[in-house]
Amino acid sequence: MASTTFLSLSEVPALVKIAEEAIHEAGSYLLEHLGRAQVQHRKAYKDDLLDVDLGSERIILSVLQKEAPSIGVLSEEAGVIGRQDQYWTIDPVDGSANFQHGSPSFGIAIALIANQETVGGVIYLPTRNELFTAIRGQGAYLNGEKISVSRAATLEHALVHVGDLSSSSDPRVVEEGLRDFAAITAHVHRTRIVGSIVTELADVACGRADALVSRTSNPWDIEAGKLLVSEAGGKITTITDNRIKPLYLYSNGIIHDTFQNLLEQ
Repeated sequence: MASTTFLSLSEVPALVKIAEEAIHEAGSYLLEHLGRAQVQHRKAYKDDLLDVDLGSERIILSVLQKEAPSIGVLSEEAGVIGRQDQYWTIDPVDGSANFQHGSPSFGIAIALIANQETVGGVIYLPTRNELFTAIRGQGAYLNGEKISVSRAATLEHALVHVGDLSSSSDPRVVEEGLRDFAAITAHVHRTRIVGSIVTELADVACGRADALVSRTSNPWDIEAGKLLVSEAGGKITTITDNRIKPLYLYSNGIIHDTFQNLLEQ
């Protein structure tokens, strides 16, 4: 593919296969280093850069740039590389704190963006050996089997993931999150905080969770999972009214309006 060409939708399946190759290689590397990561330096509040963040990213970039050199990159650690009208988003280790402590709850995410639209997404959960894939308009899959969101019809029967409440340096955001958490727990069946948004989004897409509430907005964190949820039949809304920081609601669609009304009270 020449550097001046623009991505066509017919090319997306082959590019997703390339992403799958890259993500599997990175996953094998991470499994070998689980619980043995070394902190390189503190990136931001409660956010350490690990050696495995860089190692996983190097593996992914090596495959993507070799096999698809005309596609640019927006990666969590490396930043912007190349063209940004068609590019990959890469999260080489999502759930770094979990990984650092030897927890199996972490994942890797790669999304393909073309003309400001996410057209392909891959999430790999190495400790489960679960590969989630989605291509716009073609559904969502787990290890090659088509998946769909849950059929939970009421909040009273819903298991809800709630994003990490402790990662913000702004105490107002933390307080707002705690208020949301209290309201959610009073109305749903169970709540969970996993510590890896790519895992949480994959869980919503395949029906293991009925909804996710999160404040995470980095494209490398959410683009692959957003496409998974959408292609699996879910619904996504951004709630901004009277909020210090936007809140993102992902659900099976059935409970969405009721849940949104609860969060907007």
